[in-house]
Amino acid sequence: MKHHFSVLRLAAACSALALLPFSQATAQSYEDIGNLDLNGIQALANAFGLPSAVYVPTHGVDAHRMTYTMPFLGEEITVSGAVFEPQGLTPECEAPVVVYMHGTVFERDDVPSFLNGEGQIGYLISALGFTVLMPDYVGLGIDDQHLHPYVHAESEAAAGIQMIDGLFNVGSPAVHGHDADQIFLSGYSQGGHGAMALHREMEQNWPEYNIMASAPQSGPYDISGTQFPWTFADESYSNPSYLAYVALAWQSVYGNLYGDLGDWFQEPYASQLPGLLNGEMSSAEINAVLPALTEDFAQPGLFEELLDPAGAFMAAASDNDVYDWAPAATTRLYYCTEDEQVFYENALVAETWMNNLGANDVTAVDLGAFNHGTCAGFAIFGAALWFRDLATFCVPSAVDEWARNSHLAWPNPAADQLHLSDNLAGQTWRARTPLGQTYASGTRTTIDVADWPNGMYIIEWPLERRSGQIKIFVEH
Repeated sequence: MKHHFSVLRLAAACSALALLPFSQATAQSYEDIGNLDLNGIQALANAFGLPSAVYVPTHGVDAHRMTYTMPFLGEEITVSGAVFEPQGLTPECEAPVVVYMHGTVFERDDVPSFLNGEGQIGYLISALGFTVLMPDYVGLGIDDQHLHPYVHAESEAAAGIQMIDGLFNVGSPAVHGHDADQIFLSGYSQGGHGAMALHREMEQNWPEYNIMASAPQSGPYDISGTQFPWTFADESYSNPSYLAYVALAWQSVYGNLYGDLGDWFQEPYASQLPGLLNGEMSSAEINAVLPALTEDFAQPGLFEELLDPAGAFMAAASDNDVYDWAPAATTRLYYCTEDEQVFYENALVAETWMNNLGANDVTAVDLGAFNHGTCAGFAIFGAALWFRDLATFCVPSAVDEWARNSHLAWPNPAADQLHLSDNLAGQTWRARTPLGQTYASGTRTTIDVADWPNGMYIIEWPLERRSGQIKIFVEH
């Protein structure tokens, strides 16, 4: 399901997983596709509307297109994805890794490795100190041999884990290493579904990679019981192109949903759909051709047929459900209650099932009464900042002391309260003025600065060794 947001909105969402691990990546190459220094990162953050009080980049970033192999329908195919590496880390550093699964796209090159709008998010997350992987998926990016198998859990998970495995076993252009014990999973809309599928596959079959936290966002986790039954219950749907996408994509995987498209869709649409879904047209262009009312698009009685529990479509839908298992890693399911594309009840169903099955820590997080597009910015960057607070970072070698440590305190500037990272818990800190005068000291990681005069302060810890310092600003 696609999302559009600027100023906290980005301008530009599956068969059961195999019981045995996917085969290892066998081929891999890289191509440089861009880079941004800290000034460029800050300009991009400003364009996204990220407030400087909560988002403080610490690195420039190099972007690469990774080409790698993965299994699909019994074959090894070649796919692509974007890799973002923070600049300035020393060779002995191992960067934590964020895997971000992107949302719905129809155009083949509207993907992260071609630096589409959503792909720019990779720069912003990596600038916090993470290596960021963003798979393009089957049938997208450089893969022009397949129709993208939309919301197909197995291929989403395979695209993600083979990219991870390639990073660790084949390498990357970065001089630094990568921390297999600090992997974070994220993704919005279709990417939320993909992140959940990837999480499940990794915990079940790839114990060598440790998931520290997972944050699927606004994803259709319960396709069979929530997403499609609720979609079919309405007279219209905001994106009829998604229904067409599922029809062609799942038929290409399962082969038993219909005899021809005319069994599902009325003319002239049935004849037009293969040409519309050719990897060259956008969702908006396809929606402009299709009727808004589902009764003018679908054959009479189609939805009742599709919802037959014994039918081929519901078997495929159940095959791509990703909610009925118990994650071991801490998981947050971000959602918004006015989402018109992915019903937020998907998150509530997943939370209930997972906790009932014995999950360690799964929480559905309500971000407010926002639609699908507006919700994206809050969910994506909320997850990134959560990951930042959980991760342990290497100190970059080529940036100043403020940039090296600014991720340890937020918001910066602060007006009422300043929060120090849990990495500093229990340490004694001292806040001094630029002239060296001690203004305050303590051990709490939440500092009340409401009465502090405006200006810059230097927070040092621990006092006896002077092992670290942060420049912070107070602005009322």
